[in-house]
Amino acid sequence: MEGITNLTPVIIKADDPRVPGDADYVFVRDVLHHVQDRAAWLKKTVSEMKPGARFVLIEFKEGKLAEGPPEAARIPRKQLVELVSQAGLPFESEKTDLLPYQVFLVFRKGT
Repeated sequence: MEGITNLTPVIIKADDPRVPGDADYVFVRDVLHHVQDRAAWLKKTVSEMKPGARFVLIEFKEGKLAEGPPEAARIPRKQLVELVSQAGLPFESEKTDLLPYQVFLVFRKGT
């Protein structure tokens, strides 16, 4: 990535988020619907994040879409917010007009 020196991509697994402890942002795109034990995975993610770090979650919206996983694999927005909030990350904001087929949710770990 040309000119970007403060970004470290980490390929995570559905059974281990492997969050670097010094990360200011954790960006997770289209992963959570593949995770079997979402509550445990999110709890581990939160435990590895430093205070004040943001967690960005992108998942496919509900309904019939031109792209994405089968409808049965999609997680409703309300459930996504509840799962992440219950893991210890309060909801901060949502980018509603950014992606046509996905929700873009932002959470922040307390200090």
